[in-house]
Amino acid sequence: MAASVTKDSLLFEDVLERCCGTGRWQVMLIAYMSVMWLIFPTFAMSMMFVGASPPFKCADGFDVNATFASLPDDLPKCHPLGDNSSSCTRWVFDKSMYESTVVTEWNLVCGRKPMLSMLQSVLMLGGIAGALLGGQLTDRFGRRPVFLPVMLLVMACSFSAALVGDYVSFVVIRGITGFCMSTMIASQYVLVTELSGCKHRAALTTVTFLPFSFGTMLVAAASYGIRTRWLLQLAFAVPSLLFLPNFWLMPESPRWLVLQGRLDEALAILHQAAHWNRRKMPPDEEVLKLMEEARRGLLVREAALKGTNKSSALQRVLDMVLTKRMRIYTLVTCFVSFAIAGSYFGISFDITQLSSSPHLAVALSGLVEIPAAFVYPLMDRLGRRLSQSGFLLITAICMFSTFIKEDRTLWTVLGLIAKLGVTSAFNIICIYVSEYMPTQQRGLAMGIMQTAARIGGAVSPFVVDLVSGLHELAPSAVFGAVVLLASLATLLLPETAGQPMPETVADVEEAYRRRKAASAPADRKLSGVCNAAMQPDGAL
Repeated sequence: MAASVTKDSLLFEDVLERCCGTGRWQVMLIAYMSVMWLIFPTFAMSMMFVGASPPFKCADGFDVNATFASLPDDLPKCHPLGDNSSSCTRWVFDKSMYESTVVTEWNLVCGRKPMLSMLQSVLMLGGIAGALLGGQLTDRFGRRPVFLPVMLLVMACSFSAALVGDYVSFVVIRGITGFCMSTMIASQYVLVTELSGCKHRAALTTVTFLPFSFGTMLVAAASYGIRTRWLLQLAFAVPSLLFLPNFWLMPESPRWLVLQGRLDEALAILHQAAHWNRRKMPPDEEVLKLMEEARRGLLVREAALKGTNKSSALQRVLDMVLTKRMRIYTLVTCFVSFAIAGSYFGISFDITQLSSSPHLAVALSGLVEIPAAFVYPLMDRLGRRLSQSGFLLITAICMFSTFIKEDRTLWTVLGLIAKLGVTSAFNIICIYVSEYMPTQQRGLAMGIMQTAARIGGAVSPFVVDLVSGLHELAPSAVFGAVVLLASLATLLLPETAGQPMPETVADVEEAYRRRKAASAPADRKLSGVCNAAMQPDGAL
């Protein structure tokens, strides 16, 4: 039984390799779909400038034409001059750096400042909703049918954000944008993973994040040149038009189609891939027979585990925690994602304080992330598990090292190294999760990972604000401790380098039993060849 499980789980990988391999088709397609990550910083990072708070003064009691420069320097900010019991109702802002922001348009200062925080948090809240629903939608309806509608919606939100003139509408748009971003990520990244051959999966799925770094630097550059809020957001919206060719270029996942029994559609996609990769396809009858055998084996294994071959949405959620291995993998995924995102944003908050120019600070933040996109050779050499654990350990060491000496130059260097480490860990975990989670739960698992990450990103500002009152380096200690625990928790996960992705929960449990029963040494050589049989990767 164990042997048949292994053979079946490798069968679709064999079909993909024999029919089209990994070549120009995957590279060009994934390169285009990665444009999404070039555009996303215009949503995730833009509030640094769109929501900037310039210096301001209370203008109550002064001429309606008064400017920031014309008013006395010692004016109070939040109450009229000489009346500490009343709240200010009119403000003037310094326009030397920003002509307008959401703060100046809607007076988001003093007692209204929490409304500015809401603009930051509502994107995360929408992202959590998208992560929870997007994963299940992609598993149920497919990658392409979910991606395309939310793609159009995020384009509409991009332009609407530049045109709306009231706060409530802007909040709604930010929430919808967060939902769409998470859903697009769940669809696109799972598709990229399933289109990549086993040997080249790490390279293709890691490099797909690279445009985000350049997008962050472009946000800083555009914000430096355009200081008016609505014009800046209009400039941010125009690149979203690059999404439109997805209607013609984005395919459905052939792996998902096979699982759904839509073999003719999967065959057509493999033909297209073989044509672009200049590979000769086996006869259609042979390919269809292999895909049918693969699907039949997958359904048999799934039925053996839970007694049915049809999974409801609730059943797919329960499958994440019903078996011991899946329960461990799910809990570790949530905690590590939470730790990575929390420390990422925590470090980013510090980096923005390194320069008197916020534009330079954001540009440096993007620049230091570029090397993190090229961690895939290390992932193939050391494996996913040791690479991720190692980068998290480096991040923790850098955070704790800030206590060695009170030197802001040293803190800057350590902060940049920590940012590189945690960004590398983020790039790895996105690949890693998609490799150790089964196909039928992969979209859901990516959604859960995003949810945990967004909770971490939402919590980190509160850690900085509340803990920094104890000591200016106290947040570094908190984030360092959490990341250190995440580094250790990663060791509970399986090694996946050179291994076929599991198709069902039964595959996950069977693979663990085989590793546990095997007597091979833990330091075996990692193979990048998908057609090799499953080998033990050491005790967990």
